[in-house]
Amino acid sequence: MSKWLCIIAWLCLLPLLSGCEHKELCYQHPHVGHIRVVFDWRYAPDASPAGMCVLFYPVGGGEPVRYDFRGTEGGEVQLRSGNYLVMCYNNDTEAVLFGGTDNFFDYSFYTRTGNVLEPIYGNAANYAPRTDDERVVICPDQMWGAIATEVEVGDFGVRYLSHHDGGRATPIEVPITDEQVIVLYPHELTCTYTYEVRNVSNLKHVSQMCASLSGMSGRLTMCNEMLDAESVTLPFEAFSDGNSTIYGKFYTFGRSTDNPERNRLLLYIILDDGGKFLYGSDADRFDVTDQVLSAPDRRHVHLIVDGLDLPQPIENGHGFNPSVDDWQEVHEIIEM
Repeated sequence: MSKWLCIIAWLCLLPLLSGCEHKELCYQHPHVGHIRVVFDWRYAPDASPAGMCVLFYPVGGGEPVRYDFRGTEGGEVQLRSGNYLVMCYNNDTEAVLFGGTDNFFDYSFYTRTGNVLEPIYGNAANYAPRTDDERVVICPDQMWGAIATEVEVGDFGVRYLSHHDGGRATPIEVPITDEQVIVLYPHELTCTYTYEVRNVSNLKHVSQMCASLSGMSGRLTMCNEMLDAESVTLPFEAFSDGNSTIYGKFYTFGRSTDNPERNRLLLYIILDDGGKFLYGSDADRFDVTDQVLSAPDRRHVHLIVDGLDLPQPIENGHGFNPSVDDWQEVHEIIEM
């Protein structure tokens, strides 16, 4: 009788054993978790992008997973358990192009080729003199972003092995939390440059104008925020206060520390009688390299040029008689 009891007991255990084996097979499949992404804007409190994107690169290779969010708060994502390299940046840019997107360490931002008169004529072929042979590329949009290296996602929650605070490349150790949250800390990726040309005479006769700055970098690699060493020229808008000041604002990736070239501000002026003049090609005060390098905040640079005498159009046979067909480089102050 005991023999039959043993057989019956064995048969009763079979479902339990098969259940254990089923659970073990399920464990071999990667789990998918719901993770909440949060953007902490402590390093850029005034940022107001229309949206953000987050890229998750699996450590060891594989296709990155991208999520896009409206606004600045973040949202929910679904990720398989594993380790990830993470980057985020605002997705509302128009001028910025992207390179090396298949690899976290090659991901970079750059802009298309332009011309120095593009702020006036648009993206058309217009000849104007320049002081060097640098490529001309358009200015980037304002950008914010952040990276987090080796974020581990698992059944225990989320573990940050390190991320970077405010672009200072200082690793922050974040303890394990059982809350399924990834916090990213965007900061400024682009620099904001402003400039003013003070004490400008005959400004009322200006019809159109724009400006450019040479010696800048045209590409930013996201993972380490390194700037490309190639020197490029950036064209941008110029405005008048209607009295005696020309001013403007533009965004740039910045100036590479490996760049030996000078930063020269050029002004392209078209007068109301059709005369076209280029200023700054040889005047020392338009060489703003020292101002760029000594700026207290490399992300926010203000350039100042003092003194500019514009020609006065012909009136009753007196004044400056320009050629309306060609650009004239002005190598000295015009005495009126």
